[in-house]
Amino acid sequence: MADEFARVFFNDYNLRLDHQFNSAFKIYGSYTYNGQSGFQRPINIREDRAEFDHQQGNWAPFANANYSLGKTWIISPSIVNDARVGYYRRENKTEVPSFGGNWAQQLGIPNMDGAVMPAFGSGGHDTPGALYGLTGATPSRLLTETISFRNDTTLIRGRHAVKFGYELLRFRLNSANLARPAVLSFDGVTSGVLTSGALQPNTGNYFAGFLTGQVSNAEFFSELTSWLPRSSIHSFYLKDDWKVTSRLTLNVGLRYSNESPFSAKYGGPSNFSPTATDDVTGRPGGLVFGSGLSQRDNNNFNPRIGAAWQFRDKWVLRGGFGMYTTDTKFPGTRIQFDEWVAQTNQQAAPGNPTPVWGLSRGPDPIEFNIRSNGTSPFRGQNFSARNFADWDPNLRNAYSMNWNGTVQRELSQNYLLEVSYQGSAGIGLLENWNINTFPIDFARNDLALRSQVLAASQNFRPFPHFGDVLMRSNFGHSTFHSGTAKLERRYANGMFFSTFYTFSKAINSQDTDNAGSGVAPIQNRGLENGRAGYDRNHRWISTINWELPMGKNKRFSPSNRTLNWLVSGFEVSWIQTFESGNPLNFTFQNSPYNYYPGFAGNRRPDVVSTPSIRDGWRDIGADRFNVQNTNPVVDMSHFALPGGCPQTLPAAGTQARTDLLNACSFVVGNAGRNIMSGLPLVWSPVSAQKNFQIRERIKAQLRWDFQNALKTYNFNPPPTAVDFQNPRTFGRVSSDPRTASLGGQPLMNITVMLQF
Repeated sequence: MADEFARVFFNDYNLRLDHQFNSAFKIYGSYTYNGQSGFQRPINIREDRAEFDHQQGNWAPFANANYSLGKTWIISPSIVNDARVGYYRRENKTEVPSFGGNWAQQLGIPNMDGAVMPAFGSGGHDTPGALYGLTGATPSRLLTETISFRNDTTLIRGRHAVKFGYELLRFRLNSANLARPAVLSFDGVTSGVLTSGALQPNTGNYFAGFLTGQVSNAEFFSELTSWLPRSSIHSFYLKDDWKVTSRLTLNVGLRYSNESPFSAKYGGPSNFSPTATDDVTGRPGGLVFGSGLSQRDNNNFNPRIGAAWQFRDKWVLRGGFGMYTTDTKFPGTRIQFDEWVAQTNQQAAPGNPTPVWGLSRGPDPIEFNIRSNGTSPFRGQNFSARNFADWDPNLRNAYSMNWNGTVQRELSQNYLLEVSYQGSAGIGLLENWNINTFPIDFARNDLALRSQVLAASQNFRPFPHFGDVLMRSNFGHSTFHSGTAKLERRYANGMFFSTFYTFSKAINSQDTDNAGSGVAPIQNRGLENGRAGYDRNHRWISTINWELPMGKNKRFSPSNRTLNWLVSGFEVSWIQTFESGNPLNFTFQNSPYNYYPGFAGNRRPDVVSTPSIRDGWRDIGADRFNVQNTNPVVDMSHFALPGGCPQTLPAAGTQARTDLLNACSFVVGNAGRNIMSGLPLVWSPVSAQKNFQIRERIKAQLRWDFQNALKTYNFNPPPTAVDFQNPRTFGRVSSDPRTASLGGQPLMNITVMLQF
């Protein structure tokens, strides 16, 4: 079995040098480094056979280095100039144990590249569809660099403190894959086949297909170049802190930024164009290659204003508004790199379920076509694997608007009460949506056409010679509103205390940049507007830090010098957190009815009553180690198959079965996105420390930390796929946050620190 101890090592170094030439001029230089060995923990196999664990058996070391050089020049008592230049470098590696092992031949599969072991499945390492970790791994190198320069000048004149400056950011990314595994699929090999040639739903077993050795689909890749995108951003700003009166201060500013569209060092980025002609099929819709994907957005002016007004003694009113441009840069992943990787696909034509070859025979000759510009057109029988990216030529920088208002009241010398509101909106956020699809209810009332689409859905895409075409554009929008009440005791007599409650709501269409999925990708993307996946409506957090009143110059100060030294320097801290849960999103699976592939839209069930976390949800039952025997935290009876259709079909060959299949297939459920709050979070970390003053410049600290001291166990979200055929996992918690995570299991740490 695998060793339970992961071999992970961290290294951190910091160096800073300051030199002051005179009272008006000084410089500094700094260097920081941190890195990690990246050894992981093989899960399903012995540690000495990491070649067979393509998910946890790899090594992923990284190294960060940051260099900075700057100066401060006091030109006059009212003018100060700062300038700095920086260089940031991050290198990530993926070391694959099977690299160079000629594993295809060792496993008895002829005619295949032996650079890395092939991928035999996909998904999580503990699923049969992944063959328990044989999902393929790519050895790679990724180097990210940022070169920066900044110059700031501060000018003080009377009641005005003016600051202006310029910043340059240059981004470079170098990405190289050293080898790519062949991807072999056994999906559908043991499935039943309908008379139309389509596979019968809910039949067959992936692992059984692997055991037959018959491959239903094989994809092969070859890297033709490295991915080397570059971009830069120029920014200018001007702001003024204006002391209008002794009780009123205004902050007014303007920032302008201009970002270059990203380009690649060698070979222009690829982009889908609906008007280009595909050189593989001659059909409308193809790839174009060029140096720039979109024009510069020259309209990124960002005004900002803030005010602080003491309108009465012990009362302060604050407020502000600001606009902030979001940098587009280049994608962190390899998109707009299509056909710079040669790809060929060996698969039967649509509607033909026959396997293409057996493992013992090996693949047909693997051939790649290379164009004169160094790219490679698609080669294969089934175009569903030919996925491309479409960068909108009219794409602009997204931006956000933030506004806030706060009323503060000093209750006494040390206590402050604050009530605040904060709002924000994200406009033109970047999302990726599939445009090469048809409506999720396409041909619903045309039984003959519907049958044809189900049998060969690829042929009915707008561009049938492509798979997914993900368009990156300003599709997204988000809003956030919150109200907070806060009571704070300023640090006095060794104690600090703060508690606040926030009620908030965040709404968006996707949770992350460059995401794009929904129930109606081309009909109505607005149907995805709902609670953000990170939304927590209620949050109450309290913090207390108390320096015990014992020791020199404290309330309890022993006269004995040694005893005084021993009892002084003690501090205790407590943080108490109560938060409502992140929302849950529901899907369905294993329905007896027919539906289009996932590219046509997400599958969501019908909601027949209001779902919620059940009362007493922490009682998961006595058999807590067997997930299927635990009590669900949400009941599946709140849901039904789309259209309220029955969960089972009448007997085969009956007219009732045919009528029900015709009526209930391709129906869209009424459930929205993120429709109910998930499991709440209760967390109580506590710490105590003893500070030792050894000498004037030498200090020591002994610290004890206890995470989740009250042992209020929290859980990760439960499975939310409605499955009436296999209901024993729905809504049942099966994991909890790791010990080092927010809300994790109880964990104690002892730290000894020496400062000099």
